[in-house]
Amino acid sequence: MISFSHGSVSIAPNRPVPLAGWAGAARVTDELFGTLEANVLVVSAAGFPRAVLISIDALFVGRKLSDAILSVCGEFSIPSSCVLIVASHTHFAPPLEADKPMLGLSCEDHILDVSRRLTNKLRALLNEGPSEGALRKGKFEIHASVNRRRPWHLPQITRDGLRFERIVLAPNEHGPTLPMITALVMTGATTCVVWGYTCHPTSFPGACISADYPGVVREALRRRFGPETTSIFLQGFAGDIRPPSPSRAWTASSALRTLLQGPRFHGMTFDEWKHWANSVADGVLRAIDLAHDAPDDFPIDGSIASIALDRLLPQAEPTRLVEMQRLSILGEEILSVSAEPVCGLEALCPKDALLVGYSRDVFGYWPSEADIALGGYEVAGFKSLFGLMGEWRTGLDQVFSEMVGSVA
Repeated sequence: MISFSHGSVSIAPNRPVPLAGWAGAARVTDELFGTLEANVLVVSAAGFPRAVLISIDALFVGRKLSDAILSVCGEFSIPSSCVLIVASHTHFAPPLEADKPMLGLSCEDHILDVSRRLTNKLRALLNEGPSEGALRKGKFEIHASVNRRRPWHLPQITRDGLRFERIVLAPNEHGPTLPMITALVMTGATTCVVWGYTCHPTSFPGACISADYPGVVREALRRRFGPETTSIFLQGFAGDIRPPSPSRAWTASSALRTLLQGPRFHGMTFDEWKHWANSVADGVLRAIDLAHDAPDDFPIDGSIASIALDRLLPQAEPTRLVEMQRLSILGEEILSVSAEPVCGLEALCPKDALLVGYSRDVFGYWPSEADIALGGYEVAGFKSLFGLMGEWRTGLDQVFSEMVGSVA
C-alpha cells in the first residue's frame, strides 16, 4: 500500500481578467467554461510527507508562485528537488506571472489570490494524515496531435512584409509527435490519477476561461471515480505539438491564400473541439483500463540542476535560471524542464523517463539544434513575445544532455 493525500482547489478569478497565451488585443473575461483548478498530490513514507506534485491550470507557473509553494513545502522538510510544480499550459487562463506581458497582462491581486488559495490547500493536505491505497499503472497510445513545424519553400506575405521562413506554423502530418498516454492511479477511499500526455492546449474555440482538454479529462475521471478525484496532469515536451487542424473545403481563395501566405491551422468549432478533447479523455480512460498493479516499495528522491539562461541565449539576463529536475516517485523517473521543450529533445533523455515541460519558471522554448538550423517560431519567432532577443549559442543539445546527466 502507498500513503498519499490529495485534493484540488479552484483558482478561477472572481472578476474579469485578461487571459494569457496569445499576442494582440487583450482577451478580458470572467466567463468560465468548466472549472479552473490546481490539483495537489502529497506522497508520504513512514508517516511523513516526502514529495509533492502540483498541476495548475495556467499557461505558466512563474517564479513567485513556485517560491511560495516551495516555502510551504520547506516548512514540512520536503526538499525542493521532491516538489514538482507544473502548468497545464492552457492558453485560456489568467497569467500567474508578470514577466511576459506580450502574452497577456497580469493582475497582481489575482496572482496573490491564487497563491493564497493554493498554499492554504497545500498546507492543509500536508497537515492531514495520509490515506492508504493501491497503485496501478497503464499506458495507451493515441493519435490526437500533430507536429506544427511545416517545411515550406515559398516566401510568405505578412503584415510586416515578405518573409522567407523555411518552417511555418502549420500542420506537418509527417512530423514527429509523442502519442503515448501514461496513467498512474492511486485508489484508496478516494482516487488520484497522475497522467501524462503531450499536446498544446490551444484549440478551445471560446473566448472564455477554460482548462481546455485537461479539464475535459478531469471531468471524465470524476465521472468514473467520483467528484473527489484529483487529476494531476503532466504536460510533455509539447513545444512543437498541438491539436490537429480540422478539414475545410478547398476553394480557389483558400488555395491563393496558401500560395501567398503559406499553410495554416484552422480553428475548431465547439463540436469539433469537444469531439477531439473527448478522444484524449477516452485515451486516458483506456490507459487506466489497461493498468496493472504496481509495486508500492518505490524510492522517493530527486535532484535539480540549473544553469544561467545566458548559457543558451548570450543576451539573456545572467541571473535568470533554467532548471531541470529528476523526481523518482511512484516507480517512475520524472524528468522535467522549466521550458517549452520541443519533442525532438526526447532523444537526449533516458528511454523510460516520463518527460514533462512547463515546470516552475519557464523562460521560453528550448529547440533542438536540428530545429535551429531550419528556423521557425519555436526558434526565433517566439522571442519578442517572451522578452528575449539575440541568437542561440551553439551546442544547445550538449547543454541539455549535460543537464540530464547532472540530475541522473
